[in-house]
Parts: sequence; structure tokens; C-alpha cells
Amino acid sequence: MTNKIRKKRLHAAFIGACIFFVTLLTGGLIYQMTRISILPISYAVAIILAIIVIFGIGIFLQLRKRIYMKIAGLVLTFLVIAADIEGIYLYENSIKALSTIANQATETTTYGIYVLETSDINSVDELFGKTVGISDDMPDDELSDNELAEQLTKYDFNLKSYDSQLSLVKGLTSKECDGAILNSSYVSILEDPESGENLEVGLRLLEEVDVSKVVEKPNVVTPEDPFIVYISGKDTWGHISVVSRSDVNILAVVNPGTKHILLVSTPRDYYVPLSISNGIKDKLTHAGIYGTDVSEDTMEMLYGIAIDHYFKVNFSGFEGLINAMGGITVWSDYAFDVENIGHFSKGENHLNGLAALAFVRERHSFARGDVQRGENQMNVIQSVVQKMTSKSTLINYGDIMKECDGTFATDFSTEEIADLVAYQLSNPGEWNIEKMSVSGRGEHNHVYSLSKTCYVMVPNEEDIAYARERIEEIMNER
Repeated sequence: MTNKIRKKRLHAAFIGACIFFVTLLTGGLIYQMTRISILPISYAVAIILAIIVIFGIGIFLQLRKRIYMKIAGLVLTFLVIAADIEGIYLYENSIKALSTIANQATETTTYGIYVLETSDINSVDELFGKTVGISDDMPDDELSDNELAEQLTKYDFNLKSYDSQLSLVKGLTSKECDGAILNSSYVSILEDPESGENLEVGLRLLEEVDVSKVVEKPNVVTPEDPFIVYISGKDTWGHISVVSRSDVNILAVVNPGTKHILLVSTPRDYYVPLSISNGIKDKLTHAGIYGTDVSEDTMEMLYGIAIDHYFKVNFSGFEGLINAMGGITVWSDYAFDVENIGHFSKGENHLNGLAALAFVRERHSFARGDVQRGENQMNVIQSVVQKMTSKSTLINYGDIMKECDGTFATDFSTEEIADLVAYQLSNPGEWNIEKMSVSGRGEHNHVYSLSKTCYVMVPNEEDIAYARERIEEIMNER
């Protein structure tokens, strides 16, 4: 066999191998595209056609006799292989990232087994056979109740029921019971100096019990139709699934067809009935310790609406999200300083995650306190939306989501998020973001979760009525 024939066969084998691998990789990319519609169909078809055409040109050039054409064809072939591999990686990365934040239908409540600080009981074993109190005012969720009851069967307690966690704490301090099973987030409220509770005798934790529960099943939304999202900002660091107070309570009314978003901020101290309190009023922020579904239901009661989805972020997740996007530019209505962070100027400020976190948490620098903080929070959300809806960010949103695993979550499905991204890519343009805050008057009053009076904000009914009107108008825009 002559060298010339051998070279031709090797060349033919190489081209055959290229065709095999490109066909295999392109098939893999098409498969990933069918798994989740991150890109609009027109984009996906254009990409596949471009790959086929460029690869075809590459093979054609490799069959030419001139060496520079063969080299050019080889370069195009390797570019196609690299594009296929990169596309498969991006899709796989996006699917994994979305799976960590989407479809989050469960959350965890941590219950603690407590005794008085002055008690002689030092371990859970010493409570066996003794009276331990438990509250009946948990949200109406059979799975949660059953799971807690099941976990408590391993303890030989004589359980005594109380109608609320507050009455349970009173029963413990008056020594009606030897121990108490309390929501740990509720205990953090009692220990917060701002609550004014000032327990005469402290509580001591013996052991914790984690209970998972299913949040209400969300509505399914389509990219073209208006929907409402409840944005809840948790005052905790760490994993988002743990329940805690909600310091940020914002409704996002989204109309994709008209590219109009209405953000409605509700102060954390708003004095409203909770969905589980039988008409007794409490601070809105306290709803969070009973679960996201209680916060969501309470907001629905206040505004007379149906919320489609929720989005939860805790402070560590907020910081990570901003950093993952490379920072954001935010408008500030006032110049102010935050200790250990720095100065914020009136006007535009470019902020990293830590600075943005300080910006949305600060309230003592403003005469309107929590109301202004709510407006700052909406300014940050506006900046995040504007950056997240840019094409450069949308294409790389999988990498951004990956950076924030476990620190924010939503009950949007993976498919819903992908469809919204695809819709925005195929219908580019700026969004009109409208912001409003409801206000009220401050006073001290009794609340459902505490025994002593504390600061609350009585809602301004005119503000609530106007917010309801604007929500309905945005939802009905065409």
C-alpha cells in the first residue's frame, strides 16, 4: 500500500470520526434543548442550523487539496465541537442551578425543647415522665402536625396542650409544665430587645427537632399572562428553607405582555390579622415564623388578591446574588451613612453585595423609618430586575443561580422560569417598573405573638385601597 493511499484512508477516517463526534455532540445539545426551554425555539433552531452549516463548510474545506483550506476546515470543525460541548455544559449547568432554587414546595420549622434557665433539668432524658407543653396554634397542615407528633413519640413526655405559643410560655414560666416545645423562631422574638417582652426568667434549650412541611401548591403561570409574586426577605443567615421572621414583604405584580411591573412594599410592623390568629392583630413580620404560607395568606387577606408564587431570600442569599451579578447600580433618595459599611450618596450608587445588604436593611437614618427602607428595597429590586433581564445576564443566569444555592428559593417550577427567560429573550425591551409603598401611623398595642404591647403601624386604609386598585389595573392591562 502506497503512502498516498494510506494518507487518503487516514484522512477519510479522520473526517468520519469528526462527523461521528459532531453528530453525537449536536444530538446531545438538541436533547438538552428539549429538556428545558431556556432559549426561544427560534434561537435554538438558529443555533443548530448554524452548527450544521459551519460544520458542513469545515468538512468541505477539509476535502480540498490546498493546505490552507484544510487548516481552515479543521479550525471550523474544532470550533463546532467546542460550541457543542459549551452548549451542553451551559444547559446542564442551568438545569442543575434551577433545580436548587425552583420547585421549593417545602420548608423547615425548627422546634426546641426548652426548660427555664433556673430549672434543675439538664437533659431531655430528665424530662421523661414529666409534663411538657405544646402549642395548638401551628398552621393547619396535617403533614407538619403528623411529622412533629411522630418525632415526639421517641420522647416519653406527658404532653399538655396550650392554645398558643404565648400561653405556653406563660405556662412554663408559671411552672404549670416542666418543659415546652416551642418554635425556635418564636423564641428569637421573645429574646429580641425590640419586642419589649423581657422574660423575667430565661429559657434554656435542651434539644432541637426539625419538621418539614409542604407550602401551599402554587398556581401555574404562563409567560404571556399577568401574575403576582410575594417577595419575602428573611432575617436569617444560612439555608433558606428554615422559617423565620419576614423583614421584607413586597408584592410584585407582573404583566409580561405590557412589560409592566408594580412593586408594592408593606412595612414589617404593619398591624394586621394573621391568617392563623382568628382575627387578632399582629405585626406582619411575625407571620413569617409560622411559615411562608401564613405570610402569603396574610398578604392575600390584606389586599384581597390571589398570589401565584413566592420568592424567598435571606440576607446571605441577597449578598451572594448581587455579587454573582457583578454588583448593581441603585438610586438612593437620601444621603446617609451606615457604620462599618460607608457612605451612600443621594443619586446613583454602585454597590456590591455587602453594601446592597446594608442599603436595604437601614431604617434608623430616615424620618420615615421602615417606609423608606421599603422604598430602598424596591429600588434594589428594580436594579436587579433591570440587570437580570438583560441578554448578557439571561444567557448566563445558570452560573448566577449556582452561586446562590440554598440561600434563596421559589415555588416557580423549573419549566416556568425557563419559559419566562425564553419569553424575555424573544421579546426584548425595557420594563416599566412602578413602585409604591403603603403607610400608616405608629402606636404601641397588643399583638397576637407577645404578651406586652410593642410598636406597630396601623394601616392607612386609603393607601391599601389605592394599592388594590393599582394591582387590579396592572393585572387587567392589555
